[in-house]
Amino acid sequence: EIRLKTPGPDHLNVGMIYNDMANVRQRQGHLDSAMELHEKSLDIKLKALSPDHPDVGTSYYNMALVREQQGHLDSAMELH
Repeated sequence: EIRLKTPGPDHLNVGMIYNDMANVRQRQGHLDSAMELHEKSLDIKLKALSPDHPDVGTSYYNMALVREQQGHLDSAMELH
């Protein structure tokens, strides 16, 4: 929590922290929570980076994996 507050809510490092937290929640099977965290991460990355930056692509990929695990194959395909 400290690492989320220190740099500011829209700092790129906060986006990376949300991504890491989302990956943990996904491995725990908390897919809705994982998706919310991935969306927060993506929002921050899109503010800080260009849309074609590899880290933005990684976020879309991670979100697609969650959607696939949720059984939402059409929306997973849209994210790829």
